[in-house]
Amino acid sequence: MLSIMFKDEHKIILFSVIGGISVWIIDAFIDSFIFSMEPFWNSLLADDIHELYLRSIFLVSFILFGVIISRLVSKRRQAEDAIRINEKRYRMLFENAGDAIFILDAEGEKPGRIVAANQAAAEMHGYTISELLALNITDLDTPETAKKAPGRIQSMLKGERIKTEATHRKRNGTTLPVEISAGLFELENHKYILAFDRDITERKLVERVLRESEEKYRSLMESVGDSIYLVDRDCRYLFMNKKHLSRLGLTKDSFLGQAYSDSHSPEETKGLVEKVDKVFETGESVKHEHLSRRDNRYFLRTLSPVKDTDGSIIAVTVVSKDINELKQLEEKLRTLSLTDELTGLYNRRGFFTMVEQLLRLAKRQKKGIFMLYADMDNLKVINDTWGHQEGDRALIDTANIFRATYRESDIIARIGGDEFAVIPAGFIGDNTEMITARFQKNLKDYSTKNKRSYTLSISFGISYYNPESPCSVDELLRQAEKLMYDEKMRKQKP
Repeated sequence: MLSIMFKDEHKIILFSVIGGISVWIIDAFIDSFIFSMEPFWNSLLADDIHELYLRSIFLVSFILFGVIISRLVSKRRQAEDAIRINEKRYRMLFENAGDAIFILDAEGEKPGRIVAANQAAAEMHGYTISELLALNITDLDTPETAKKAPGRIQSMLKGERIKTEATHRKRNGTTLPVEISAGLFELENHKYILAFDRDITERKLVERVLRESEEKYRSLMESVGDSIYLVDRDCRYLFMNKKHLSRLGLTKDSFLGQAYSDSHSPEETKGLVEKVDKVFETGESVKHEHLSRRDNRYFLRTLSPVKDTDGSIIAVTVVSKDINELKQLEEKLRTLSLTDELTGLYNRRGFFTMVEQLLRLAKRQKKGIFMLYADMDNLKVINDTWGHQEGDRALIDTANIFRATYRESDIIARIGGDEFAVIPAGFIGDNTEMITARFQKNLKDYSTKNKRSYTLSISFGISYYNPESPCSVDELLRQAEKLMYDEKMRKQKP
């Protein structure tokens, strides 16, 4: 009952008090019945101050001794409890760990002998724990792994920790890849090895799948005709496919660490840096057309973010597709949409496109511009008399005369069936006859040199764009057309 109610340290203090009191009573008993022969109760209370002082010292000493001993017992009990709790905790961790745990003899007759193993180690290798305790760790190794075991043990005896991969063999003969983490510890002046073995079969499978996927991806990148490269935040190359290596004249071993600026102009570098920064800042892909000074060709570049497992952007993939032929086709289509197929001059759409830009510039610069409107006087007669083929030749001849008369910087167009318009952009002055005089001379010379069955005749009208009172292209054409018809009517008068 007492052991249940009191802890050991409390019992020691209680017994110390009882012991001290017992000494007091025994001393009183001796004084009463042997020395003084006084009544026991008188001796117990000790009228003699000296006697009382000595008994008090004995009593306090017993109590202090009991307190000291109880403290020591308490500390020892706490230490034992802590050891017991830690031992239980580590035993639970040891037994319930998901990884295989081995304790190996490091310096006995057979270094590597298994001294202890947890349940995970037994299940991983297909043995019972008792069966594992009869083995050496090399019995679980494949021959190739077993050859390395002595060297690893020696390294650990020198104080090194080991972390490596190896191949273990199960009881049924199959193998499994493991990751080993091991180190040395000492217990009761004997050295042991604590080894953690983790089954990495799934990880190896994932690595193999990723490796095969990477090889397929790399093979795909190498087989496409586009330039593909990978750059970091500083626009340094991390990868290039063969196509891009060929474009830059580099080898597979020479491009790593090179910056984009090492092989491109400052202007081109600035353009790429801006696009790469945008991808890093927004996390979105960017597309843009790029004229390569190196190749003198157009490329469509697509920049896409490369992210790690936590979603952070670590690089940018650039796919550069050659679109030079497409750009040439676009230019050809654009030219066809703005050019008259028969004469090669601008058509009506091309004329309006060019003149509208010119008028905006003239308005800003406050410069006047003349517009010449011309109409063939006898195209219908030529078509009716000699056929449309001859009429087409007359149109082509007229276009060639315009080309010979005016400069390449001037805007010349066939804006209708037999109607032409010219903007002599560089003409300065107000003598409009100078605009037509050279054309009339060239027309006369042409008729003299080329003996046709007909004579080419052209009527003109000239309007003026005043930047102080601007008007539209349509208005300029109407003004010039009216003047042209006035001249045509004068020619028809006898």
